[in-house]
Amino acid sequence: MTTAPLSAAAPGSPAPASSAPATRTRRMPRLVGLARAELTLLLRNRMQLVTALLMPLAVPFLFLPMARRGGTPEALAAALGTMFVVALLFIVYYNLLSAYVARRQDLVLKRLRTGEASDAAVLGATAVPALLVAAVMILVMGAISLPLLELPLPQHPLALVVGLVLGAAVMVPLALMTANITRTVEAAQVTCLPLMAVLVIGAGAALPLEIMPDWFVRLIGFVPSAPITELVRVGWLGIDATGAAVTGADVWTLLAGQSAILLAWLALGLWFVSQHFRWEPRG
Repeated sequence: MTTAPLSAAAPGSPAPASSAPATRTRRMPRLVGLARAELTLLLRNRMQLVTALLMPLAVPFLFLPMARRGGTPEALAAALGTMFVVALLFIVYYNLLSAYVARRQDLVLKRLRTGEASDAAVLGATAVPALLVAAVMILVMGAISLPLLELPLPQHPLALVVGLVLGAAVMVPLALMTANITRTVEAAQVTCLPLMAVLVIGAGAALPLEIMPDWFVRLIGFVPSAPITELVRVGWLGIDATGAAVTGADVWTLLAGQSAILLAWLALGLWFVSQHFRWEPRG
């Protein structure tokens, strides 16, 4: 009497446990391949490349007069936080908005979706080059800002890194959400303006928040750019919006609270994209 080999699975039995790791192993090359293709397209698009590279390099010089005019740590902290928010807006948000709209209009997203790659892999691969460029350019901006703005070394590096990483991640679903109401790449120059204006206000650059009503200040505190600015301010200079030093357990409390706001925006944005993102051109 012969017995069935141990590797054979009975009909209707669950798949072997090794199938899940194997599936993840197959997904990674797809994501890397799609990301490499997106990076090639980014390098070929001169307008997007200029926006992603030259604009961030100019930002420290644009905010230098603001920092020196104030002459206070609070003014310097405000300029520093706004500087990084503006960089994320141009490197990640605007570039990805244009990329997603262009890929959708050319039916690239629709074709990729019919392949083996998951929806998350298709959309995530498009975001990878912009996020990598953002990481490099933020490091360059920080290196430029140290002597230019006469900054000390970061006081709480973890808060600084968490703020910038979560801030960059939040820009991805915001770009996808804006792409839903954007018909063409040219229209992206208009549809991006309301959100960019709100985020710049949230960073504290466009309006002097100290003269605004308390309810307005509290509301602005929940705009994604506000916790980014707060974490940059505390992470680099170790002070809050009033200029008071933040130390010890207060740093961790602030880090947890501001990170929670960014994570909530990230979760809300990802949920919206999973339910409502348009994969085909609007009729």
